[in-house]
Amino acid sequence: MSEPQDPFELGWPPRSLGDPEVVTRATPSLEDGVPGDLRPWGAPPSPSQPDGAEPQPSEGLAGAVAAGLLAALVAGAVWGYVTKLTGREFGILAWGVGAAVGTAIVRVAGRSAATQAVGVVSALLGVLVGKYLAFAFLVHDQLREVGTDVGVLSGHMLRLFRHGLGDVFGRWDILWVALAVGTAWVLLREQPARAVSRDTAPGHLPPAVPTGFGGAVGPGVESPWPPPPSAPVHHSHNPVDRLARRLPQPWRTIVDWVVTIAGAIAIVLLIKAYGVNPYRIPSSSMEPTLHCARPAQGCEARFSDRVLANRFIYHFRDPQRGEIVVFKTPPEAQVKCGAGGTFVKRIIGLPGDRLQVRVIKGNGYVFIDGRRLNEPYIQAIRRAPASPYPANGGVYTVPKGDYFMMGDNRSQSCDSRFWGPVPRKNIIGKVFMTYWPPNRISFH
Repeated sequence: MSEPQDPFELGWPPRSLGDPEVVTRATPSLEDGVPGDLRPWGAPPSPSQPDGAEPQPSEGLAGAVAAGLLAALVAGAVWGYVTKLTGREFGILAWGVGAAVGTAIVRVAGRSAATQAVGVVSALLGVLVGKYLAFAFLVHDQLREVGTDVGVLSGHMLRLFRHGLGDVFGRWDILWVALAVGTAWVLLREQPARAVSRDTAPGHLPPAVPTGFGGAVGPGVESPWPPPPSAPVHHSHNPVDRLARRLPQPWRTIVDWVVTIAGAIAIVLLIKAYGVNPYRIPSSSMEPTLHCARPAQGCEARFSDRVLANRFIYHFRDPQRGEIVVFKTPPEAQVKCGAGGTFVKRIIGLPGDRLQVRVIKGNGYVFIDGRRLNEPYIQAIRRAPASPYPANGGVYTVPKGDYFMMGDNRSQSCDSRFWGPVPRKNIIGKVFMTYWPPNRISFH
């Protein structure tokens, strides 16, 4: 067998391509390390490359603090608002606080001992915010029923919360707090480093197999390896990404979270203002159709009913007789009933109706234009009128643009019999659903 010939003796590469010394230096061998620009496809970048750089510790810690505080405040506020809507405090929502805090910090700053500490503190803060808001909303509603108005964020409410900490944080509450802290701790626990194969570790890269001529190495010389494919450039259509593209990565994530949360809150507020709004039944004026909570006078249930009112339906049609509505009372209600604001009653008289309340055998019956009104929603024992308005059984003509409201529990209802009709503009919306408690879910 003949000896292998030197490639230069075979005329490759041609001498005209350059000085042989240049070609010799440009041709890689197995003993030489693989240059960075000739890495095999898919090989990990070297530590000196900017693509593999990690965020600075100060940036990561600042991002973790900001993300943890934001998530704690939002999760705590959600906890308090759920309590306001349902009238009950669900301790398991503490788990949600810990999960929200841990997830937010992981997305911004990753997992480490430092972020674990930030997560624990933030979870405790979120639980404290949630417990305070839950306490404040419940106390606020209870005090309003007895004619005392104490602001949810007032100094007096803060003092009540501080003095009642022993009752607020009971035995079960300590377990929920531990669950919140443990959830954040587990989510932020640093993952053990995975073993790297010796064959793929830096410094032990397998030699690349030349597959053809692809890129220039020196003047007039081509590399035996094809050039790596260029990665496609993706342009984000998200305006937040474009506005925050000059910020460090942790802060870009925080900005994205803030904008997302603010957008969600704005949507909820718009729905609340123009779509559907929840209300709580505070008195027995609508028993038994809508329950209020004992020990208030005449209430039959352990928990007050929570209802939803459709705020936009009356933009498309007029209110109808028999519908339960939420409305703002006229000023006279404060004088006659000792309370005003937002009431829930049933529409009995429409504009132009000739309405009369007649007392028959001690019970009050409504007549419209001389005909007795069929009211199957009223129990016989609840027909006794507190006052047979209009006075002396007279006929009352409902003014144009006004509506006559009455409660289903006539003897316990302070309504239009006492303070007159309600203008159309004061009607907020139609009650269409009871959503709480679960055993009371129904449509109206």
